[in-house]
Amino acid sequence: MKHHYFLADVRRLWKSYEVYAAIFGVAVTLFFSMESRELKNGNVMFSYFYTTEMSGFMIAYVFCAFPYAAALCEDLEHKYVRYQAIRGSLKRYVVSKVSVIYLSSVLVMVLGSMVFVAYCRTQGPWANGEDLGPYVNGVYERLVESGHYGWYCAFYALQLGFLAGILSVLSALFSLYITNKVTVFALPVLIYKVVLDKTGSGMYTVLVFRAYNKPFEKEWQCLLFVFAISAAFAAALAWGIYRKLKARM
Repeated sequence: MKHHYFLADVRRLWKSYEVYAAIFGVAVTLFFSMESRELKNGNVMFSYFYTTEMSGFMIAYVFCAFPYAAALCEDLEHKYVRYQAIRGSLKRYVVSKVSVIYLSSVLVMVLGSMVFVAYCRTQGPWANGEDLGPYVNGVYERLVESGHYGWYCAFYALQLGFLAGILSVLSALFSLYITNKVTVFALPVLIYKVVLDKTGSGMYTVLVFRAYNKPFEKEWQCLLFVFAISAAFAAALAWGIYRKLKARM
């Protein structure tokens, strides 16, 4: 039954237009975050790094939540939650929903970023031999040093996706309390902005998800660390979702 829940949710996700619109939305958000149609410093790497540091990039997190974060609210409205809980288990239902919300957010961030990067690559080189400091001192410096710039961007986007996963699950939790979908998608991003402003630019803040911060020596340790943080927050939010659904049934 657990696999039935998950596979049904995956099919529901990929049959909807929202996931494809979200991928395109992330790419467009990155494009407009450049503030011009020209590459920053004339290369792809700096352009991608620059856009993810701009305040307008936060809209990308809204697009990451767009495909599936409102699914719980919709299921409650159509009494689908009660039906699934009777057939199987409410806990397994919540685990399936949260897993798909989280994974879809990560995937949207990565694919949307790579669409943007692919566009930038048609406009100029990966790097021009300058301004590589943030990359060669970060987590995936070996990829940059070996010329695997595309893979660097993919892993950079993956870590941003871990943060997007948390915000999307948070949106799903808010959807059980708030009926306005615009507010549901926007509120986690506003909370993220407030936390970012209050905690500053230290490594062990929300900026730990930025690949230019390197908390450990080994790359796999850094990746595992940020994933563990993200998964722990998502699990805690999933427990909150379960408690709220149980109370409403």
